[in-house]
Amino acid sequence: MKDIFVFLVLFALCSCHNYTKSKTVVWNYDDFISANVRMSDIADEMTIIQPDSIDYKGAEIVHASSFFLAGTEQGVLRYDKEGHFMNRIGAIGQGPGEYRRFYNMAINETDRIIYVYCMDTSTLLSFSYEGIFLNKHSLQLPKEWAWKFYYLKDKFYFYYLVNADSESPPYMYAITDTIGNLLYSKLDESLHFTPGNYPSFPSHHMGLFGDTMLVWNQYSDTIYRISEKGEEAFAVWGKWSKRLTPAKVEKEEYYQSMMIYTIIETTNYYLCIWRPYDIMKGRWNYCFYDKASGKLFNSEGITDDLWGLPLFFPYNYFVIDGHEYLEAHYQPYELLDAWLSSDDPKIRKQADSIDEEDNNVLIRIRLKKDGLNNCDKRN
Repeated sequence: MKDIFVFLVLFALCSCHNYTKSKTVVWNYDDFISANVRMSDIADEMTIIQPDSIDYKGAEIVHASSFFLAGTEQGVLRYDKEGHFMNRIGAIGQGPGEYRRFYNMAINETDRIIYVYCMDTSTLLSFSYEGIFLNKHSLQLPKEWAWKFYYLKDKFYFYYLVNADSESPPYMYAITDTIGNLLYSKLDESLHFTPGNYPSFPSHHMGLFGDTMLVWNQYSDTIYRISEKGEEAFAVWGKWSKRLTPAKVEKEEYYQSMMIYTIIETTNYYLCIWRPYDIMKGRWNYCFYDKASGKLFNSEGITDDLWGLPLFFPYNYFVIDGHEYLEAHYQPYELLDAWLSSDDPKIRKQADSIDEEDNNVLIRIRLKKDGLNNCDKRN
C-alpha cells in the first residue's frame, strides 16, 4: 500500500496541465478523533425558505449573490434570496433556445449571464437574467454526461463521476472556454481496477471553494483543487479497511467499502460525509479536517442542539456577503414531524413558518467564523 501511496502523490504532482506544488496530506482513519459534533460547533444562524409560486420539488440549486436558480422538471426557475419567484430561464423542449430535462446550470455574475449545460448533447445555452435566449455553442468535451458544471473566471469546469466498471482509464474533469473549445481534460491513470469487480459510487459534488473546483476520485481516494493556476493534489485517504483496492472485491466486501457523499471545503476545515456502500450496515459519518490544528474529527451524524433539524445533509455550500452557508432541502412533513414533537417551545414555534401542502423547504445554516474551536476543546 505504501508503494501505491507514493505513486499517487507523484502522479498528482506531475501529471497536470499546470500543477502547483504542495504537500499532500494523508488522512488516516485511525487518526480521527471520535467526536459528537453539534450544530452549535459549526453554525450560528438558520434561515427557513419555502420558495413560492412554481413547484420546484427535487430541484438542483445554484446561488448568485442576489438570487438563486432552481433546476426543475419545468425548467430553470429564478428566485430572489427570500424564495420569491422572479422568472423562468428558457424552457423545456427541443426548439431554439430550449433544453431537455438533463441539464446543469452556472452563473456569470460579471456579465449577467446564465448558462445551461445540456448533458446528453454536450451543448451550452446562454440566457440573460431575464430569461432571454442569447446563444448556443457545442462543447468539445472528451465525454458526455459530466456530473457537475461550473463557471470560473471565463472558463467552464466539468466534473465527471469515475466508474471503474465503465472505462479504463476514466475521465475526472475537463475545462473549456466560454464558446466550448476544450482547453484541458484529465484522465485518472493512478490505479487500474479490473472491470466487473466494482459498483458505481455516485457522489453529490459540492464543487467550489473560492475560485477552485474540488475533485475527488473514489478509486484513488485523492482530493484535488483545480483552478486557472492549475491542479493541486491536497489530500489522500490512507490505508484502512473500507478503502477500495485494485484486487478483486466480492459483493459483501464492497458493501463495506467507503462511499463518499461529498467533500466540502470551507475557510476553516474540510468536511467529508461518507458511509459504507451498504446503507443498512452503517450510518453517515461526518469527518472534519481542521486546517488550523491539522486535527481530524469523525462524528456519526451532526446533533442539532440549536434548531432541532432532522438529519442534516448539505446539498450546497456558498458564500454571500462574506458569510459561508451550508444548505439542505427537506420535504415539509420531515420538518413538521421533528419540530412539533420537540419539548422546546422555540423549536415547535418554527413549524409556523412551514406550509405542509407547499414546496419543499430550504434550510440554510450560517457557518461560524471560528471554525471547530468548541469541538476541539471538548475532545
